[in-house]
Amino acid sequence: MNILGILNGMSGISYHRLYAPLHDLQIRGFAQIDIWTPRDEQGKYRPLPDLSKYDLVMWNGTLAEPQMQIIDILNTRGIPFIVDIDDYWMLNRYNPAVDEWKRRGLAAKVQEALYHADAVIVENDRLREQAYKVNRNIYTIPNALNLTELQWNQEKQPGDKFRVGFVGSRSHRYDLFTISQAVREFCEETGSEYNICGYDEKDPEWTAVGNDVAPVGHPDWLKLRPGVHPSQYGIYLSRLDVVLAPLVASQFNNCKSDLKVKEAGCYSLPVIASNFGPYHDHPSQGVYTASGIKEWKARLYEAYKGKLDGRPNAAYLEHEGDLHKVNLDRIAVLTEVLVKK
Repeated sequence: MNILGILNGMSGISYHRLYAPLHDLQIRGFAQIDIWTPRDEQGKYRPLPDLSKYDLVMWNGTLAEPQMQIIDILNTRGIPFIVDIDDYWMLNRYNPAVDEWKRRGLAAKVQEALYHADAVIVENDRLREQAYKVNRNIYTIPNALNLTELQWNQEKQPGDKFRVGFVGSRSHRYDLFTISQAVREFCEETGSEYNICGYDEKDPEWTAVGNDVAPVGHPDWLKLRPGVHPSQYGIYLSRLDVVLAPLVASQFNNCKSDLKVKEAGCYSLPVIASNFGPYHDHPSQGVYTASGIKEWKARLYEAYKGKLDGRPNAAYLEHEGDLHKVNLDRIAVLTEVLVKK
């Protein structure tokens, strides 16, 4: 079987939803995988590849401008395609991409892709409810990690201070705002360290986060760690003692995944999370929820005193987040789609 994966750059979503799963399928011998990106390094659209070579095509979300051209070619040649969805396509006002999303009509383009797809794969059942309104052929396959990657097998590094950390993207600006005061007061009172991993000093979304935590200069306890390739960010977790996962209550965030719990599980770290969406009533006992500044601060003190246990997150990862196991479901879906076509 020949599969083409179309990636809109190498974001965390592209990596976890397409690149890593397809790479695993190739290693298993299930399929020959090619990866193609619509734009070159200068942002210009590339000529389309020869799509007739493939038995199946997959992409995440929307391909924007060339999407309908690709769909028309695939339909004409009888080649099935699958659209993978990791996030809700109706961005809220807190998302830094919302203005561009509206200007380019990308929400409508996602729905266009969903409507025409032979099948849709979503990350969770809350997102499934939304996608089902557009396409009834829906499969749920959760995010998972390739546990053989070096980033998930680092020696855990001890620190001379207690280390609180967030590992994620610029889209969490307003989520992080909700915990700035609690983390700042905690770190100032205990001498703990706050690591924000994924930071870009040239990005105003990120500088706003840093300035919200520490409005007057950046103190020694605030560590702004640069963003790295999606195959490397796990190393940051090996240098933390507790992981933070804040979310503003919104329809968009309600459809988010619990990947941060699985990432924390690689190093048996506890997670303090908003009592909302993927973390509300989470099956892992290593997820400790909080609402409001007082609860967040109280949870941080519990972690500081060693009262939060991260080992259940490791067990949860083993059962629910091992890509090698989860990909068996992906193989079943791809096979079913090809048989139906």
